[in-house]
Amino acid sequence: MAKSLSELIGEFNAISLYIHIPFCKKKCYYCDFVSFTEGSVENYIMALLNEIDLYVQEIKRGVRTLYIGGGTPSFINEYYIKKIIDKLSPYLELEEFTIEVNPDSFDAHKAEFYRNLGVNRISLGIQSFDDNVLKKAGRTHSSKQALRAYKIAEKYFDNVNVDFIIGLPGENWRSIENIVDFIRFYVPPHISVYLLEIHEGTFLEKFYKKLPDEAYERYDAILKFLKLLRYERYEISNFTLNKKYSKHNLVYWANLDYLGFGISAGGHIGNMRYNNVSTFEKYYTKLKAGKFPIEYKVFNKLERETLESIFMMLRTKWGIDRKLIAKLPKLDTFFQKLSSKYRFFDGTKLNDTGMDFSNLFFGELLKTWEEFYED
Repeated sequence: MAKSLSELIGEFNAISLYIHIPFCKKKCYYCDFVSFTEGSVENYIMALLNEIDLYVQEIKRGVRTLYIGGGTPSFINEYYIKKIIDKLSPYLELEEFTIEVNPDSFDAHKAEFYRNLGVNRISLGIQSFDDNVLKKAGRTHSSKQALRAYKIAEKYFDNVNVDFIIGLPGENWRSIENIVDFIRFYVPPHISVYLLEIHEGTFLEKFYKKLPDEAYERYDAILKFLKLLRYERYEISNFTLNKKYSKHNLVYWANLDYLGFGISAGGHIGNMRYNNVSTFEKYYTKLKAGKFPIEYKVFNKLERETLESIFMMLRTKWGIDRKLIAKLPKLDTFFQKLSSKYRFFDGTKLNDTGMDFSNLFFGELLKTWEEFYED
């Protein structure tokens, strides 16, 4: 069993890619991701292929994990996905290829197409098995469609992730029982459970200002149930059986190199972090001029890069991997100060209690860091 992120990930020479498909049938009320219900898919994909050309030197390192997210990738015609893969095919050395799908835009035809294209992991956005909750969240599928989609996914793929959000409007204890019943009967190999975050500017924020206390109780009940079923909580929001870790997300959590293609996508190469523009107009204009469609780019100082690595690594059960961070002066003293204040932090990793209170801990970590290191 791997004892650290570096041991689990292995060689770091290859790169990971994230590709953003910003098209959706409908914007979910809680969603703050960059997505659109209108726009030319053809024009977008052609522009995205041009963006890939700009990064060919980095991609030549070989692509180890590929994640296509959104938006709703399954909403667009699957042949557009093939165009992307055809473009990348000379560089693919894939250990994992994930695509996100929604229940109402995923069927056996697409499942077979994706599998033949090389996809070996499906991430299915179910969110709830309560039709009232789904309606109030602005989701476009029903619980019946969600179950049908899951049965298709598990038929075609060994590695299936299902997403759930706890705390959505209309939720009650019966809503949680529906999720529990599904997990108990189907035992999906990977589950992501998120506590609802109410983001400024979303439709949800207009009428749902604060999570009720019961939402936290229901979230805790789900976590206890997953533990009872022996799911491994290997990251704050991610649980697996039989070590079906998300290899792509492990790259994020280890703060290793990855490229993001498409509107609003971000990347991290060495100590450089960037984010792309967030509108079609800006994206197309920059690419037409042969420019990188970047809106924000920063080259981190060593201290900042180390801090970001620590934040990301502490999300995982393995915690801080000293092989993957700089040997800064006073670092041991820094960790000792934090561990003396919080019993759920042993100087390397957070236990389950620490993961539950991670927002509080990360806030304290940042304040303590500023005492030790100047930005």
